[in-house]
Amino acid sequence: MSKRLVWHTKEIREVTELLLSCKNAREIENIFDRVLTPREINDIGRRYKVLRMVDEGKTFTEIIQETGMSSVTISRITTKCGYGLQKSSGLKTTRKKPTPKRSIKLRYKGVRVR
Repeated sequence: MSKRLVWHTKEIREVTELLLSCKNAREIENIFDRVLTPREINDIGRRYKVLRMVDEGKTFTEIIQETGMSSVTISRITTKCGYGLQKSSGLKTTRKKPTPKRSIKLRYKGVRVR
């Protein structure tokens, strides 16, 4: 977790567990309605859109034009991912399985090399 959440670690874990226990999107929407203002809910959606656009390879200018967010906010969002604008936001959940290491046996002048 980031340093900003250190003071509320227990509460953040409780909220995470609460969201994970939801059976459908409507339950999560109800929690958001109770905890967040409409503006905060909208901001979450726009910030997520920025991350998605980064994954799609959109330029900084395209992101500004489409989301209406300031360049400073977009920069902060992408920087907090630890990747910057040029790389992935880390949102992609599909990961390639690592290929198993194979031992390659080569012979060079009669000597076996691995």
